[in-house]
Amino acid sequence: MEELRSTEALDNEIRNDARKKAEKILEKAEETARSLIENVKQKVQEEEALARKNCDERLALYRKNKEASLPLEKQRYLVLNIHNAVIDAMNEYFDALKETERLDIIRILVERSKNLLTGKTFTALIVGFKKVSADRMLKKVLGKSFASSSLSDARIIADDAVKGFNRREGVVLQSEDGTMVCRFTLDEKIKEILDEYSRELAETLFCGRLPE
Repeated sequence: MEELRSTEALDNEIRNDARKKAEKILEKAEETARSLIENVKQKVQEEEALARKNCDERLALYRKNKEASLPLEKQRYLVLNIHNAVIDAMNEYFDALKETERLDIIRILVERSKNLLTGKTFTALIVGFKKVSADRMLKKVLGKSFASSSLSDARIIADDAVKGFNRREGVVLQSEDGTMVCRFTLDEKIKEILDEYSRELAETLFCGRLPE
């Protein structure tokens, strides 16, 4: 009997010891779980804050770029409109001129280069003008340096074309020795006008004040 009680006491002691260890393990597990949950919450909050920060930064950059690009686009649009308005005015002006008046513009261009043409004989390709009228002008300006001419189409002066300008008219002089080619076109005159008087023309078109 005494032996049975001793065995029962030992058994109870083992159970109590096991229960205490289990409770400690459980407490440790709960503490670890709480810590893990807290760490997860903190990590989630940190990631959320970082995501919001990145989003805000990207949004701010987008707005900045958008706001910065708007004035540039507005300026490009303004410049394009002014250019188109000037070219439209040029088209109206040249459309109103007689052929003799347009040819006279070509004559002035040729006369300005007369010194460069001295000492050579030239043939001419005539674009957009009557051959007889162009020949008369070239003989008057170049004298014996002018040999002959032939009519040609606008493709030979297409490289000089000013975008939006409607007329392809002019004279291409070629020296007989093949060393010189000179183009005298209305497009060249338009380029000259745009280079020298673009602001004056724009201000005239917009009543003395360029739009903002």
